[in-house]
Amino acid sequence: MAQKDHMIDGNRPTLCMPDGQKSCFACCPPIRPAAYEHLTHTNIVKRILRENTADFDSRGEEVRPITGYSCWALGYLDSEYKVIGCLLHPARHGGLDHRFRVDYGGKCGREICPEAKTFSLLSSPASRFWIRLADGLDSFAYSSRKENPLFHLLGWGGPLLSRIAEEERDKIPTRESFLSGYVFFGTALLPKGNAYLLRKVVVPGGIRLLKEEKFKCSFERFSMELSEEFGRKTPPASDSTASHLLDLEQDFKDFLRLHLGFTRIHLHEALLLKEKVDLRIERFRRTST
Repeated sequence: MAQKDHMIDGNRPTLCMPDGQKSCFACCPPIRPAAYEHLTHTNIVKRILRENTADFDSRGEEVRPITGYSCWALGYLDSEYKVIGCLLHPARHGGLDHRFRVDYGGKCGREICPEAKTFSLLSSPASRFWIRLADGLDSFAYSSRKENPLFHLLGWGGPLLSRIAEEERDKIPTRESFLSGYVFFGTALLPKGNAYLLRKVVVPGGIRLLKEEKFKCSFERFSMELSEEFGRKTPPASDSTASHLLDLEQDFKDFLRLHLGFTRIHLHEALLLKEKVDLRIERFRRTST
């Protein structure tokens, strides 16, 4: 996530570079196993980062491939060894992009994680509200999906997070106070697969529901019931469309694919399914609010 070109804005925090105390480097380099965690190898990675920083030649132009799980151009961006990022990034070279010097340079400049995309769509006040939940984390903990709660929370989608930030705008939450108050976010449900359901229930019904253990339990049952009732039971038709390409709301497409198992489906079938699911959601919402 470190230093994407279109994420730099001096007037608001970004998920990649929230402040001068930490940064996210979870996506660097983009060639590791999905479950890889820098935090598991902190001492080794710190040594590599120091070596990369010391050896880096800002005037060099040679192309060197990335080998192993570490990029030679990932290093410390500050003298206190707190902020970690790309030593080739245009922000460090007067706008000139030197990432051509690694064989993944195009990918590094182009890609952005789903959570950073969601965060970039939040208003400035909302982004500042949510970034407070990462106060006190160093770059290693901030880059960890296990330690940084923002990775999990952002999976629930921008509309819900914007609504919470608006309701709580006069408060300064800590990780502990927020998560203990909003008990819903302790659920084991997959955020992206259930974000559509939660948005349709909570955004019109009120975020107070997210503070109630009773609602958390009933929503989990409701989610399971929908999966059992509407989940994919037969193979998709060969001429059906990949669900992520349908002209539908993104969080509904995520619900189709990740929760109901429809990797491919005809649009008319998806619309019929949406109509049925929305009726069930409205019925559940009326009994929950």
